[in-house]
Amino acid sequence: NTLFDVHAVDIVGGYEFNEYTTEEFGAEGRGYITDLFSFYNLGGGQTLVPPFSWREDSRLVSFFGRANYSFDDTYYITGVLRRDGASQFGVGNKWALFPAVSASWRVSKGDFLPDFVSELRLRAGWGKQGNAAVKPYQSLLLLGPGARAAFGTTAITTITQTQNANPNLKWEETTQKNFAIDYGFLNNRFTGSLEYYIKDTEDLLLEVDVPQPANVRTRLENIGSLKNTGIEFSLDALAMARQNFTWQGGLVLAAEQNEVISLGSRTYITSGRVSGQGQSNQVSQRIMPGHPLGTFFGPVFLGVDAQGRQLFKCSATTSGCTNGQTTSPNANDYEVLGDANPDFSLGLRSQMNWRKFDASFLLRGEFGQEVFNNGALVYSTKGNALQGKNFLRAALNDPIGVYEPAIFSSRWIEDGSFIRLQNLTLGYTLDIPAFFGGAPRPVRVYVSGDNLFLITDYTGYDPEVHTDAGLASRGIEYVTYPKARTFTAGFRVQF
Repeated sequence: NTLFDVHAVDIVGGYEFNEYTTEEFGAEGRGYITDLFSFYNLGGGQTLVPPFSWREDSRLVSFFGRANYSFDDTYYITGVLRRDGASQFGVGNKWALFPAVSASWRVSKGDFLPDFVSELRLRAGWGKQGNAAVKPYQSLLLLGPGARAAFGTTAITTITQTQNANPNLKWEETTQKNFAIDYGFLNNRFTGSLEYYIKDTEDLLLEVDVPQPANVRTRLENIGSLKNTGIEFSLDALAMARQNFTWQGGLVLAAEQNEVISLGSRTYITSGRVSGQGQSNQVSQRIMPGHPLGTFFGPVFLGVDAQGRQLFKCSATTSGCTNGQTTSPNANDYEVLGDANPDFSLGLRSQMNWRKFDASFLLRGEFGQEVFNNGALVYSTKGNALQGKNFLRAALNDPIGVYEPAIFSSRWIEDGSFIRLQNLTLGYTLDIPAFFGGAPRPVRVYVSGDNLFLITDYTGYDPEVHTDAGLASRGIEYVTYPKARTFTAGFRVQF
């Protein structure tokens, strides 16, 4: 081997400049006595809505370099260095440096492994990346039009504060370490990987409440840190190969845990708004150190007394607490009720071909997560009948009294584990004569179904349906349209 056969180096450097401009103008008229004007005569309406306009500008600039080195097609090292600048951060915090390095060893290049091992690679990496996914001007105090006010006999549009300033706003940074094994057996008839990773995120970009009184209730801040650890396993196989029949399959198993490490000076941040009548200012989740994002927090439901009143777990210091039970829990009685993160997820796919027929499916599931059934809290309350509102039929057999209000508690936190047949496809390929001579053209006719069945103990519509209920909330379902079951048929022609 020559020197260049054994050693290989490539170096790449670059500069990237991105400038974004978004603007909008709108005007509206209402109450037209005819539609013949179309949109060419806004003044023809009986009511004119005040026009509006806005514009946002932002820039993202990057300097980057990458160097790759390999030795004898066996050892590999890659180094990356980026310096990124984003206009939306505060003065002095717009730029950040993000390095990364990775290395791998192709063990199977040697001759000391058993013959059935066709590929074996060990790899490890470390790197830092930034998150600049925030709107422009987030570090600045912004003003905008406010309410109309009368000065003497003249009405004018006031100017008011619409955003709090944060001159210290900076990049959210994530440092990740990963260790992995890539493998193949029996001439790569079986292949896959096993990877373990650790992600530490600092200076989280979170919108939090500011001390009151204030013109604007919240502002974006860099607060605390978060750790994610996970393991991913995959295995792909050519399970069977015959003259007219092949069967390939794949399995993916993943497990991840996240933990809030710090929230700065805060002990917790509330999230997960509870929807429904009488639920004002009620939340279902807390973000707090030592627990994952999506942690449900509230009173523990114990049952119903002879009068149909709801009973909750309480501490001895709670007023009215008798034998550890109360009908009116307070914040001191709240506990962790679970979290919305699955313990693990599983995916199974299969592809079979027999002569001109083909079939495939994708089956997946998530296990161990909790879901807050906000819809059940609202519509399982038979007291709705007193106000002429709908309620679920199951409420008729509920022992809770008709005058009892809907109260958020562990009663509405359910196991959200599920198995879903994500897709099933059947096809047949036939040859049709070419229109202008030549070889016949293959045509594949197929029928496909998505979301064909769901196996779960969850009593709501769908354990995967998520309602946006505030900062980093997850695992909340409230009258959201579930995933549709769809069927598709078609054909594909090759020319």
